Amino acid sequence: MLNESLKGQKADWESGGQYSDVRLGEVIKNGADRYVTVSAKSEDFYGTAYEVKKLYYLDIPKAGVGVLWEAEITELQTDEFTEKILAEIGQCYGIGLESIMPSGEWVQADAERQVEAQDVYEPEAGEAALTKVDGYRYLGQTTMSFKDGEIQCPVMAPMGYTTAVRETYVSASMHGVSVNISGIPTGTGDYVPLLKEGADRLYERKLNDEDVENRNVHKSAVMEMSGFDKAWYYVVDYETPDWITEEYYKEVSVNCRIVIGENYVLTCDITLRDNAFDASTNTLLKELETAYGIDLSAYYNEG
Repeated sequence: MLNESLKGQKADWESGGQYSDVRLGEVIKNGADRYVTVSAKSEDFYGTAYEVKKLYYLDIPKAGVGVLWEAEITELQTDEFTEKILAEIGQCYGIGLESIMPSGEWVQADAERQVEAQDVYEPEAGEAALTKVDGYRYLGQTTMSFKDGEIQCPVMAPMGYTTAVRETYVSASMHGVSVNISGIPTGTGDYVPLLKEGADRLYERKLNDEDVENRNVHKSAVMEMSGFDKAWYYVVDYETPDWITEEYYKEVSVNCRIVIGENYVLTCDITLRDNAFDASTNTLLKELETAYGIDLSAYYNEG
């Protein structure tokens, strides 16, 4: 029974064209029982190799009638519970199943692919686009119109897979950093009190959110943006639960306002989510600091 199943599985994987490097493990005795692992490699949609392992266990009770059961582990479908489930199965049958756990190479390779994929910027032919700027790896520049169409001004934003450049706004999200830029006509006046009111409202909204239980909510003072005649920003940071895992992570809302001429304000809202930070985050944050005259050093990725 066991040998026939193993031969059938090996032949099936080898003939289908989807799998390679098919290997049969050694048959291991566990009292009267027998078990063995079959492994193979395949590729995901992006061409990244992953492992598939299948455990065949022939359970032979005292009555002498064998029961063959199997468990398949596909590396790209494992999660934080996989190892716990295998440990319980191993404990139930008195065997060690460490060898059936995937090596983790696909997880690492896929994480690297996702980081690299964020940097791919391929605007459609004919649409507005960001252009490279000397001295910057991630930020590009374009000219954006204000909502009334009267004036235009240059803006800088990250160039990546999610970047959108439209006539009156630019947005992008990569490496745990989201940037949204737009321009609005506005009256003249003292903007600092208005920004302070905005900081207070955002602080109160995050502190007393009825839908999400945020914690450790903080707000900064209204600060000047260096390199501009009239420009200020404020920061509200807090911890918020992930909607899937419910684990708390830090989210930072950076709100920048730059006065353009007499009656216009450029808004640049930057959101940081530290559960999506990676090895490229700090470089991007430092480029935003340089471009917009702000200080984000308190929120660098320390991982």
